[in-house]
Amino acid sequence: MDSLFGTLLQPRSWDRCDIAPASRVTIGEDGKIAAVGAGAPAGSDAVGGEGCWILPGFIDAHLHLPQWDCRGLDGLSLFDWQKQVAYPAEERFADPDCAERVAEEFVGGMIAHGTTTVAAFGSPFPEATDRAFRVFERRGLRAVFGLMLNDMHVPERLSTPAGRALESAGALAARWHNQGGGRLQYALCPRSATCCSKELLRGVAALAESIGAHVLTHIAESEAVESAVRDMYPDLLDDVDLFAETGLLTRRTLLGHGVCLSDSLRRQVAETGAAVVHCPTANLFLECGLMDYLGERQAQIPVALGSSVGAGPEPFMPQVAVACLQTAKALKVRAIPRGSYTAPRPAEGWWLLTGGAAQALDMGDRIGALEPGYEADCLVVRPEPWIAGLAPEQQVSALLYTLRPHHIEHVYIAGRRVGP
Repeated sequence: MDSLFGTLLQPRSWDRCDIAPASRVTIGEDGKIAAVGAGAPAGSDAVGGEGCWILPGFIDAHLHLPQWDCRGLDGLSLFDWQKQVAYPAEERFADPDCAERVAEEFVGGMIAHGTTTVAAFGSPFPEATDRAFRVFERRGLRAVFGLMLNDMHVPERLSTPAGRALESAGALAARWHNQGGGRLQYALCPRSATCCSKELLRGVAALAESIGAHVLTHIAESEAVESAVRDMYPDLLDDVDLFAETGLLTRRTLLGHGVCLSDSLRRQVAETGAAVVHCPTANLFLECGLMDYLGERQAQIPVALGSSVGAGPEPFMPQVAVACLQTAKALKVRAIPRGSYTAPRPAEGWWLLTGGAAQALDMGDRIGALEPGYEADCLVVRPEPWIAGLAPEQQVSALLYTLRPHHIEHVYIAGRRVGP
């Protein structure tokens, strides 16, 4: 049984983030939080101490494992990025040993950056996906993950006919879904509307429903993508219509990017309960646009944040949250009339990294908060000491903007210390 001691950061909602100095968190033998209270724990073996903070672990709801070592390759549009970076990164996963090596580096990177839960795309190769799950299981990462599915408009080596792709996904799901004490969840991962046939999308929807799995995909990522969807499906308006027609939009669907969603499309998505994953660093990096995050929230769509590694060059999720705030500020500055757009506050950034993301992943009853009965996914960090002298609201802001990976001293997932 571990006891953590320090200043407790508790994101409660969009507009509330509590701070409790000199707090203790007790982790039970079952890997869940047994108690949260004030004052130092008895004895001298507490983890943390003076100057430390205790935070919920970060949740990254959209990223690509094969692209872990392809971050920061600037100067490409989305389609050029796919052809020159993303597809070659996946093609090398035909070699399972290469796939396992990158998976090890990926998990090490996630833990070093304080990310305790990922919703990530794999490659189209079953053995590579199986190897990644083995790494997740051994190293303790919480993961929603699966085989990348696409049967058209990708290089031949990455294209798998719908029937065979679904058969492979089903076999992997039978092996890995709800394993690792519930930490591991299999996900159906159709790449995008432009790379998947209707047959494949309908099969994904049926399989996901039958096993209770998440669906990870991309939606409204750029104007170029939307134009390509209209060319492919002239009888449909956009990829939202395509996903709705094929049954893909449910409360367990995570839609990456959403840059080009209009108010009417947001309402359509909201009615299904599907979540949108905001990837502000990647949207800017590939010049896809500025997602109207406030529009998503006002439509009451569940929202999480994603690094979108590797098109997103930044894996440290507090900096992704900062990019979310800064993107909203850019929209605010451009709004006409001036003052008609309201940017979110730093408390909202913390919520999107933790409890809000957990709710978007349909896991809000067990992760994303430091409360008794929740699984102990948490960080002990030692930020710059001057932050402690600020007023509480300023502490919330300064911590979000200045925290860096080297401030992380301990990472726990399901009560087990996994690093860094």
